[in-house]
Amino acid sequence: MKKLYWESMEVNNQKFFFTVTDKGLNFVSSPGKYLSEIFDFYPENRYEYQFLYDETVTGDYLDELTDYFDKKRKKFELPLDLDGYGTKLQHEVWSEIQKIPYGQTMTYKQLAENVGRKRAIRPVAHAVAINPVLIVIPCHRVVRANGDIGDYRGGKESKKALLEFEQKPVEKQSLIKKLPLPKLSQLGKPDL
Repeated sequence: MKKLYWESMEVNNQKFFFTVTDKGLNFVSSPGKYLSEIFDFYPENRYEYQFLYDETVTGDYLDELTDYFDKKRKKFELPLDLDGYGTKLQHEVWSEIQKIPYGQTMTYKQLAENVGRKRAIRPVAHAVAINPVLIVIPCHRVVRANGDIGDYRGGKESKKALLEFEQKPVEKQSLIKKLPLPKLSQLGKPDL
């Protein structure tokens, strides 16, 4: 029985689930979907998984995802475990998608050319569509050549929101916060 450690996080009132094996992250759900969405990607393993909750295993993964949504991280360093899922071409596509810089996009055609399959746009697009690790393998950065953002497992609105989120500059915050001045009646009091 394969152990899967699960965790969830909430972003903009939408819950995400993710699972981790002993080797790495193997699934990130669509926003607002249940953990059972994993069986859309690993249907043959349905009865071979033992789902466990252990923050000591999932903590680093949660930290990196949280840092991404807090705009403290632009690139993930998490190990992935996609053993037993996907074809050689799909793994090549997912690897290439991870090279797309934060806040930028690439067309399906460019992606196909980058993996050396310039005529295989449909199989490349299919690989993008069946990416089991949303956000970490940033398939939301792959768009259509006509400028349309295209489809997304998490929904077009989520894809649009992720693209806008990444392209929006980080708001600068003052390092020194203004402290309120004491009232004249407080001056000279020892507890001030």
